[in-house]
Amino acid sequence: MMFTFQYGNPQVVKVLDSMLEEVPEASLLYFFSLRLLLKKDKRIIFLSINPNMRVLWLKIEMEDS
Repeated sequence: MMFTFQYGNPQVVKVLDSMLEEVPEASLLYFFSLRLLLKKDKRIIFLSINPNMRVLWLKIEMEDS
């Protein structure tokens, strides 16, 4: 049960919203990230990697899509 909450959608949105300086609201990267992070495996990776690497990882995922 804790696993689901720890890596759930509300948690990932909270983390994404805490990154507004790097991922501004209403930006293409923000909305891409919301769609990307609906996928459980992507969400787990995003929340598990070093916080300093998250923006770069999102940008690489957006470029590769």
